[in-house]
Amino acid sequence: AILESAPQSLLQLYALVIWAAAGVGAPSGAAPLLRLSVFSSFVSVGLGLAMWELKVQFRTSSGYVVAVAVMRAFEIAARSATLAVFAGLTHPYGFFWCLIIDYGVMLVLIVRHQSVQFTYGLFVALPLVLVSLEPLVWRREDHAVPKDSYYLVRILEFVIMWFFIIKMQDEDTIEMDKGGTWLGCEVLGLFSMLGLFVTLPFVWRIARQHELSRDVADWAEDGSKDGLHDHSMYSDSDVGSSGSESERAILRSERAAGENHDELPPE
Repeated sequence: AILESAPQSLLQLYALVIWAAAGVGAPSGAAPLLRLSVFSSFVSVGLGLAMWELKVQFRTSSGYVVAVAVMRAFEIAARSATLAVFAGLTHPYGFFWCLIIDYGVMLVLIVRHQSVQFTYGLFVALPLVLVSLEPLVWRREDHAVPKDSYYLVRILEFVIMWFFIIKMQDEDTIEMDKGGTWLGCEVLGLFSMLGLFVTLPFVWRIARQHELSRDVADWAEDGSKDGLHDHSMYSDSDVGSSGSESERAILRSERAAGENHDELPPE
């Protein structure tokens, strides 16, 4: 659902922006449906990533899960809206070049971090172009791209793209449609990035308090798993020691029986 909703939100916003740039506007009834679909995609991505966070670390509070859902929705909204506006101003090739360059940046970060194999990283880098899928509670070394590096790249890209957006809008003669599609996407991108900046520090702090390894289940951290291992080891040792004592007892009884058999009965 996440891998489907994230690209759909970007493509649908891109379609709205292209219609606005062409000066024809969206077909009758299409714009409201696309906006509703985009909003549903944002909610789907936020809830999906929050549920994965809860599945990985179920000891977190409900407030943390809600905060993750809101933060992730802001993240995909800011990313999709900014890309859509930038791609609309650089149509028809800017959209594809932006995604290709970002994919290359993600590959470089994956190779530098060396948390996953390169062949696997080729596939992991695809969704990272739009949103970071991995739970925030994972340790830094367990991420394909560490969250601090990922969000730093996103901030730099946001600043660079908005610099060119403002510059190209001043120089371009594109007439904004009466429905305010361009302005709506720009406001969505700016306010979503602001929401991401506000919610990320709180989510990050709580995630570090509940940090766990990617390869270890959370229930094992309280020692219950170790207890199971210790119990099994204790049982095995008990069985082994009791078996050895039984064997020694049998040998002693056989030896005693043999000695008694060798003695002659009294006449």
